[in-house]
Parts: sequence; C-alpha cells; structure tokens
Amino acid sequence: MFGYVNADKPNMLIKDYAVYRAYYCGLCKSIGRKNPPLMRFTINYDITFLTMLAHNYNKVEPKFKKALCIAHPIGKPFSVVVNDPVQECVVDINTILGYYKAYDDIADRGSLKHLIAKWYIKGKYKRASRRYPELDDALKACFKELYELEKAGSKDLDATAKTSGDMLVAVAKACCPTYDDLLITLADNLGRWIYLIDAYDDLLKDIKKENYNPLKPDGELTDEVIEEIQKVVREKLYFYLANIKRAYDQMDITITEGPLSNVVYVGLRTRTEEVLNTRGMKCKKTLL
Repeated sequence: MFGYVNADKPNMLIKDYAVYRAYYCGLCKSIGRKNPPLMRFTINYDITFLTMLAHNYNKVEPKFKKALCIAHPIGKPFSVVVNDPVQECVVDINTILGYYKAYDDIADRGSLKHLIAKWYIKGKYKRASRRYPELDDALKACFKELYELEKAGSKDLDATAKTSGDMLVAVAKACCPTYDDLLITLADNLGRWIYLIDAYDDLLKDIKKENYNPLKPDGELTDEVIEEIQKVVREKLYFYLANIKRAYDQMDITITEGPLSNVVYVGLRTRTEEVLNTRGMKCKKTLL
C-alpha cells in the first residue's frame, strides 16, 4: 500500500482527528511491539483506514490510553488505540504487503535501498505469512500477474488496476472474516484507485528513469498528451470513487464513523485532485 488513503484534516472535527491520530499512533506502537523498531516506518495512512474498517466489521470497540511518542519522547502524552486482535492482524498484513512491495520495487528499479528493505523485512514476512498463508498465496498470485503484464508492456489500465483490486480484496478478507459483498466492492475499487493514482503520480519519474508505467505514451509527452492522459485518469478515478462511496453508504458503520466518513467522502477526493493537479509529478514519497 502506498499512503494515498488519507483523511482531509482541515475538514475534520477535532474529536475525529484525535481518534484518527490515536489509530495511527496505536498501530505504530503495535508494530513496535511485534517487530524491530525500524518496522515502524512501514506504517501509512492506508492501513490506518483498513484498521478502522476492520474494527467495524469485527465489531471490536477500540480502547484508548495515554502514551508518549517514540519520536518525541519529551512531548506530552496523547491518546493511542490499545493493541487488540484487529491491530495484531493488520500488523501482520502490513508486514506481508511491505515485503511484496519491496520485492516489486526491486523488479522495477533494483536499487540498493529496496534490496536492503527486502532483506530487513524477510524474516518478519516469513512469520507473518505462516499466520496468513491464504493471503500470502493470493498476493503472490497477484504480483505474479502484475509482473507478467508489466513484462509484456501492457497498456491495459483495467487489467493492471485489477491486480491491485484483487490484492486489496484479499487483504480485506484476511482482516475481516465477516466480509460481505459491500466490503469486496469497496476494497476492489479502492485497490484500483490506489494503483491508478500512483501510476499517474509516478508518470514523469517513470518516463525519466525508463520504468514501466501503463500511462506512458508511445510518442513525445507534450502538454496535449498529458491533458489527454489526465482526462482518462480523472474519469476512471472518479468512477472508482463513486463505487467506493456507494458501497460505504450501505455499510453498517457504528465505530469511528467520523474519521472513516471523512476519508471516504472528503479525503479520497482531495487526494485525487492533489495528484491530478501536479500533472504527474510525484508529490509525496513513502518509505518503500
């Protein structure tokens, strides 16, 4: 996952932001309990959203406590979500995803940074994959399919985005055993949205570095070509967002509704416009 599934903080109530932050920081601490310190840097807002959704589907009310931040040990204590079975599951899922992302990055770029990341995560990945073998098998199959599409230089946006949708569906099933068709629809479309927005965000960088990107034009990247690409991408991104909202509207959301709704109704749209308006210039980096 890539960290695109953000809340829109300026449009959050203070109490909702406090809960959202408590989830994020609680996950950081849960990762630290289960893994070495550097694994904390794999946390992102995508898995924060996933955890809030999983608490709803598992009907687990989060508990809160005051804690200090490891990065700001002399600051004031603040609320964090106490580690629970849902977070334990999400931590393992995040580890498995982190390993496959590092593996995919090596295939794309082969940089020393990604080789080190893969080596560092490998042992933790093996333990997590033993706890979730079905998820591991599903993700392995998805990455293999994506690799074959990339190797063939596919420009089929629906086919490439589908692999990401399938990945997130597998993740949703793993952390929400009581999943239903609504969750499957939301996860599928969110996965497709993440893949496409990341592809557009990476476009200029991938052209410069000669990396695979399904959006790369065959000819010169003129302003007119960029505008045409943006038009196609915008249409697809908002199609996925409409499906996400439609599914979410029908869900039984009784836990952390404020932060979740902010992400779905405001955050995803805000992030979409931010990336589209950069015209394919990456505006935010993540650890891996």
